[in-house]
Amino acid sequence: MIIDDFFEALEEFYVPVTVHPKLNVLRGGKTNALNELVPISKNDVVNDSDKVSLSEPVVPESSNSVTTLAMVQSLGGGGNTLPRRYSWYSQHEFPIGTIVEYDNHIMQIDTVTDYNHVAGIFVYKLKGDDLLESTV
Repeated sequence: MIIDDFFEALEEFYVPVTVHPKLNVLRGGKTNALNELVPISKNDVVNDSDKVSLSEPVVPESSNSVTTLAMVQSLGGGGNTLPRRYSWYSQHEFPIGTIVEYDNHIMQIDTVTDYNHVAGIFVYKLKGDDLLESTV
């Protein structure tokens, strides 16, 4: 049985999400002119002509481990390097490692749970810390 209006019920939580289906950190980055593997850079994300703009629900992941890590980070004077974690509910299928932009942050798909056969959605866990290399 498919739940037809589950995704529609989440409509009030829709936010802009940009997906970069051809930029995947698990596929070893990209190749340069010499066919050498090089890391994905922030410029690659900014200049990606294959990006897909969506409007779907994204919510912060809340867990005690994230809160504990945040406290340890702040006590240690670690700055703003705490990885961000979100749950993203999508009607579209993408592989783990795909680069995703949300709320001015660059993240990657960390895990996916397939509820497509039941509710017509995929639940992605996003993680990121905006540490893509800049190329000048």
